[in-house]
Amino acid sequence: MKEIGLGKALAMTCRAGRMTPGERKELAQKRLKELAAYAGQNSPYYGRLYKGLPEDWKLTDLPTVNKVDLMAHFDMWLTDRTVTEEAVNSFMEDRENIGRLMDGKYLIFTTSGSTGSPLVVLYDKTCMNISSALSVLRAYARKEDLSAFIKKGKRTASIFAEGFYLGSGSVKYQLRRMPWKKGMMMNLDVRTPTAEIVEKLNRFSPVMLGGYPSGLELLADEQAASRLHISPAIVMTGGELLRDEVREKLADAFGGYVQTNYSCTEGGTMCHECVNRHLHINDEWIMIEAVDEDNRLVPDGTQSAKILLTNLANKVQPFIRYEVSDRIVMHHEECGCGCDAPWLEIEGRNDDILMFEVGIRLQPLAVYAILREVPGLKRFQLVQKERNVLELRMLAQDPKEVFGKAEEVLQSYFRDNGVHAVIYAGEILPQVHPESGKFKHIVALGRE
Repeated sequence: MKEIGLGKALAMTCRAGRMTPGERKELAQKRLKELAAYAGQNSPYYGRLYKGLPEDWKLTDLPTVNKVDLMAHFDMWLTDRTVTEEAVNSFMEDRENIGRLMDGKYLIFTTSGSTGSPLVVLYDKTCMNISSALSVLRAYARKEDLSAFIKKGKRTASIFAEGFYLGSGSVKYQLRRMPWKKGMMMNLDVRTPTAEIVEKLNRFSPVMLGGYPSGLELLADEQAASRLHISPAIVMTGGELLRDEVREKLADAFGGYVQTNYSCTEGGTMCHECVNRHLHINDEWIMIEAVDEDNRLVPDGTQSAKILLTNLANKVQPFIRYEVSDRIVMHHEECGCGCDAPWLEIEGRNDDILMFEVGIRLQPLAVYAILREVPGLKRFQLVQKERNVLELRMLAQDPKEVFGKAEEVLQSYFRDNGVHAVIYAGEILPQVHPESGKFKHIVALGRE
């Protein structure tokens, strides 16, 4: 398996950008055939799955896979037969390894577990370089924003959950590779008290500001209150749905252009946003099928129940027709922005901002990130019953012990942010919304 360096990945991305849709589709089909053949030969899991496939198979002939089944067969799934789940878990026990290559080969990430089951994902250097190339060349909806970013010094501040996650892990990886960029790149843990984040951002004065929309919305309030004084040329959001009203609020507060993208740990940078606010698929490397509950394709313009994702760049840990719970609407009609790749609309995460009696607001992904780290907490839902009273619903092997740990870390975070709250253990398991069927980890008062 020949490695693709960053320079080659950039050149390949440029060439694909000049191709017609038909040429990119042909290229993606060629890569799919190569990936499936490689997976079938080197992954015992896929070898068993693909046994008996017809010689002239199509994408829809391939069996679908899901997170639970893949993790249950982790050691049989990877094409590098020297990597084991035990070794990966041991590597992740040391947080100093965030952004480091395991065995000098692989970056280790974990998904957020928004559906209750986190997934461990390996990126080799080829996968990282392709994802980086797509981000570098297609991240900016407007060329003038890239020019402004370069002219103003390229200082980038991102505010994501610290851990083996795609956002913070990628930044740590870049800083380890290029330590001279330490004064130009900064990642702040989303769980850091707001006042501390404000102080650090004021000192750093980022040209690009990135983070979850809910977290950046709170920083917009700090800017409006004249506690935060920054003027980023570009604001990049991710990890949550960027609602129109939040986009406008961020633009008014910071003055820079605001945009988003569609990424996930399993697929890397899957879509880039254009000036028409359409998310165009990076379709030479990513295949996305909009399907119903039974994995049947739904027509363009129809909301799917989920998607099937195929990442053509990851050969060490193949994701081929992999079920993702995101609901999208697929489009193949002309966008008008100049990009002829298919585009989609996505229904993103919808966890709530928590507001307490004293007017303090806490962003949901900060709270989520704290609970996500509690040992033994398999699934959870924090529900605000009164302004300063919260119910923690849990799925855990030892609920009493796990609740004690969860309450301790939550109260510590709340105290750091000036919140005095009562937290009690719920008597029911985490629940989906009875009407929409959606699941929230963090539910604000009156939103249950």
